[in-house]
Amino acid sequence: MTPSRSAVAKSIRVHVIEPQQILLWGIQHLINGDTRFNVCASSTNGVDALRDAEHEKPHVILIEPELDGEDAIALIDALIQKTSAKVVLLTSNRDPSLQDRAILKGAKGVILKTESPETLLKALEKISEGELWLNRNATSRILKRVTEPNANKDLTTEQLKLNQLTPKEVLVTKAIQLYPKKTLKQVAESLHISEHTLRNHLASIYDKLEVRNRLELFVFCGKYQKTDDPNNHPKRRATDQ
Repeated sequence: MTPSRSAVAKSIRVHVIEPQQILLWGIQHLINGDTRFNVCASSTNGVDALRDAEHEKPHVILIEPELDGEDAIALIDALIQKTSAKVVLLTSNRDPSLQDRAILKGAKGVILKTESPETLLKALEKISEGELWLNRNATSRILKRVTEPNANKDLTTEQLKLNQLTPKEVLVTKAIQLYPKKTLKQVAESLHISEHTLRNHLASIYDKLEVRNRLELFVFCGKYQKTDDPNNHPKRRATDQ
């Protein structure tokens, strides 16, 4: 049955941000198949996402946090500033630190790609109505963090900068430390990513740590980044045993 004009007018406008074309197509068709929703925009990267969100003014923005080297968590800030949309993560990444960063940046919920289609549609509806979509564990972690405003008071400026890095960016910084003489192509191969993706990660890292190049990154991380595995990491400080 074709929905009435009034039903279409009242539908929830959804903007989908997903870098993989096949998944993007599938998500669009799933959402558009329900008369409560209308996919008003779809984007595969951060630049297009900001432009489309500002132009289309969606009610809900559904975003994959891993955008081919871009930091989609940082993108959440800009999306919220440009629209009044409610942002929600749709991801297969179960890393709680990534999910918590997104919520603390303003996201209203997290939906795993392993969830059922019905769960996704229900979550979109509830989030559009102003509810949060979080499991019990995530809610407990977030409440603990926001109720401990002085938890980071003893951290140095450099440590706070390092805390901004995503898990993938941390892996990149450690690879840069481990392989100072390797080319970026060789470092990328060691991480099983493309050189293009590595360069995107580095651009984000340089910005967050306020360094200008690979040498400054090496020096910064050598001084301030904790060594997790001294047996497989350069011994740079007297405190590294």
